[in-house]
Amino acid sequence: MLKFKLNKVTSTQDFAEAVSSMLYEDFLVVAEEQTKARGRYKRAWYSPKGGLWLTYVKKNFNVEEILISTLKVSLAVREVLSSFFDAKIRWPNDVVVDDKKVSGILIEAIYSGGSTDMFVGVGINTNVKEFPPDIKATSILLETEKEVDNEKLLDDVISKIDYYLSIKEDFEKIVEEINSKYLSIKDRKVSITKKDESKVECTALFVDKFGRLVTDCGIFEVEDVLRVESK
Repeated sequence: MLKFKLNKVTSTQDFAEAVSSMLYEDFLVVAEEQTKARGRYKRAWYSPKGGLWLTYVKKNFNVEEILISTLKVSLAVREVLSSFFDAKIRWPNDVVVDDKKVSGILIEAIYSGGSTDMFVGVGINTNVKEFPPDIKATSILLETEKEVDNEKLLDDVISKIDYYLSIKEDFEKIVEEINSKYLSIKDRKVSITKKDESKVECTALFVDKFGRLVTDCGIFEVEDVLRVESK
């Protein structure tokens, strides 16, 4: 697979989107540092040297599967990180340990000429030594006191992403496993910030087979939610 390795870039997502129209195969963009990395709805993502910052582009992807892909990729990253600690998923796109963010996922798509390219952005705090005080996050290094081989971890992450994206028929069983084992906010009070910046406080119940969050005050689609915070 074609791989771009960059020392410093605004964001791997920006670079991938800029070159995608010139390429006809899946490709990967990895950077040592991002200066203007973004999460969902263009929120800033702290990504200094030491972390694993990547965008994996899947060409001609089935547009009907894009919405559920955020959950699939979260599962893939969670499984890889579970070799270091008890990693869980904070719906819709974070992987956390003890409610501290260790990884974030950003799924975007470009529709052109009758086909769809999916951009899978993944940021993992691997060897990041410290964070700004306003960011509730951690890294593998801080949790384990051991540095990570980013190249090996990258291979593991791509392999797991491919595996989970390939799952079709058995995905409902996987969602059941998320709810029983891996959903960090299950049966907890959460503050949900919607796209219009309004907030509601609910008890998170479970994730349904469509990747939506079911709560005691309604069902929330991934694309309608800005962020979810544990109370």
